[in-house]
Amino acid sequence: MINKIVKDAEMTTINGDNANNKRSPFLFLSFQMYLHLIKAKQTILLVYTTVFAYLITALQFTFDIFTFLWVFISVTLAVSGSTLFNMYIDRDIDAIMERTQNRPLPSGKIAPSTVLKHGFFFIGAGLIFSLLYLNILTTFVIFLGFFFDVIIYSLILKRRTKYSIIFGGIAGGLPALAGRTAVINSVDLIGILLGLFVVAWIPLHILTLALLPINLRDYTKAKIPMWPVASGERQTIRIITLSAIISAILTIITGFLLEIELIWLIPLLFFGSYILAIALRNLSSPTTPRTFKLFKAASIYMALTFVLLFIGLLITIAPYR
Repeated sequence: MINKIVKDAEMTTINGDNANNKRSPFLFLSFQMYLHLIKAKQTILLVYTTVFAYLITALQFTFDIFTFLWVFISVTLAVSGSTLFNMYIDRDIDAIMERTQNRPLPSGKIAPSTVLKHGFFFIGAGLIFSLLYLNILTTFVIFLGFFFDVIIYSLILKRRTKYSIIFGGIAGGLPALAGRTAVINSVDLIGILLGLFVVAWIPLHILTLALLPINLRDYTKAKIPMWPVASGERQTIRIITLSAIISAILTIITGFLLEIELIWLIPLLFFGSYILAIALRNLSSPTTPRTFKLFKAASIYMALTFVLLFIGLLITIAPYR
């Protein structure tokens, strides 16, 4: 598969790299271009889960500044590299969809071969740094994130089945697991639950975005079998509601396993209940504004969950230190 991508890139380079002066053949790009290519908001959100998974685990065990920096660098590079591969693979889809037509590849601002080279460089650097400065298990977890995101999700399943989102979700949950394994060098139940929370949360985030009319039209036009395209709005809203229920339950279970005092779990219960209330209301009476509200609230919910777990654990254990 990778060989096919490389050959495709070579053909693209031969046929078009010199046809458009806006395309960049250089190894290093502008910072702004990198931000567009790695989908900065998405990358920051995934690395955010790594950082807080590490900090939560360090409260239980020990904090090492060098381990923290290397897991941050390794995951950032690996997630960025995976996104660059996705940009390369999906460039034909992006050219069709109105929401993505202005991305660097479909708009012709950069050559596909340049993006592919950067993808190899970033993922390679991330794995090498992890192997050198962290541990083999964390490196394997980071590699699995790349494997599920690029190979399983983007190359094999995305254009074939609505269930691709599950495997994309697994890729999204692995950065959190990497943050924990960097500290304890093992996979435990709390690490799995942190990852599963992200897996359960992703449909809440992505499917609400897919339900917005402009995106639904785009996915239909591009023939991508996202859940609302393949199974309709009603079933998609049911999946979103189930996602809200499962993610809220996983959050509370994680809090109990971390032995956070009950009073500090109340904010988690509140925000989980708030998201669930919006989802249930949208299930009974779906509207585009409510769907968009749920989409915006989902990102805040993700960020707050990790922060509140960290703060709750910090306050719980502070008297014993």
